[in-house]
Amino acid sequence: MKYIIFLLFSISAVLMADHKVQHINKELSHINLSEEQSNAAKEILFEFRTQLKEFKKFKDETELKKKDLFLKDYLSIHDIETLDKSVDIMAREIEKNFLTKMHSLLSIDQRISFVKYIDDWEVK
Repeated sequence: MKYIIFLLFSISAVLMADHKVQHINKELSHINLSEEQSNAAKEILFEFRTQLKEFKKFKDETELKKKDLFLKDYLSIHDIETLDKSVDIMAREIEKNFLTKMHSLLSIDQRISFVKYIDDWEVK
């Protein structure tokens, strides 16, 4: 019984530690922003999150359109590719906008810290 409790405790500690690292990276606390940078970053992050919500809605609507296309008698691959491209274009635009603004906000040392976790900011 002691071993099971120890095993469960160990697993939960590892899972909680992993969650904390992910949470810290998304909040940018690991790059030591000044107060002015922090305020600007909050605005950038608010805009980024707002755009992500819009993107999710757009992506969900696009998926419904793809399902409708699939249910038709004739499957138009061109129409499906067009829908997929529109999702990709929107994702890249959101990502470019965010990275451009963050780049102009951060010092070179902060960029070095930021780039270690750049994959976390990819729009999917």
